[in-house]
Amino acid sequence: MKKTMVLLFGLVVLFSCTNQTNQKKDEKSAELTVLTVDELQAQGKDLVGKEVMIKGTVTHVCKEAGARCFVMGSTEDISIRIEAGRIGSFTQEQMGSDITVRGTLMEVQLDEEDLAEMEKSAAAGESANKDHALGHDGTALHSVDGGNHDSINQAKKIEDMNQKLAASKEGYVPVYYIDGLELVQTK
Repeated sequence: MKKTMVLLFGLVVLFSCTNQTNQKKDEKSAELTVLTVDELQAQGKDLVGKEVMIKGTVTHVCKEAGARCFVMGSTEDISIRIEAGRIGSFTQEQMGSDITVRGTLMEVQLDEEDLAEMEKSAAAGESANKDHALGHDGTALHSVDGGNHDSINQAKKIEDMNQKLAASKEGYVPVYYIDGLELVQTK
């Protein structure tokens, strides 16, 4: 009888702790405003290191282990990388779907030396994609929302980054990505 009571008490405590953890996670998600990719890119400097919620259309899921995906903003040129992190992995079935993710916004700072190295790689016909700054490396076209999205146009993207660097007061071009904590919703 005593063993049954101890076991029952242990189960009640375990269920209570699990329920409180889920409530805290739900409360934290409810506190965050869901941002679009465009809004996140525009506000990125102020949000680095903070938890954010983002919603967008998945344009690419890495085939290796689903360790990351790319989510598109209002155009195919505006996107952000999401590292699966605590989410575990993304699936190929999520391609073309809208997802909402909670995670920590991180930043990679590309300077003049980085961009020169990227230009040199692109000129040699190699991938110039340092820290996934140019998006994903795939060569196939992806059909998302009825449109074809070019997976990489290195020269154009590097040119755009050089223009951003020239206009930068900080001396670098920020490339934002999200370290995933929770996949909140998939449609």
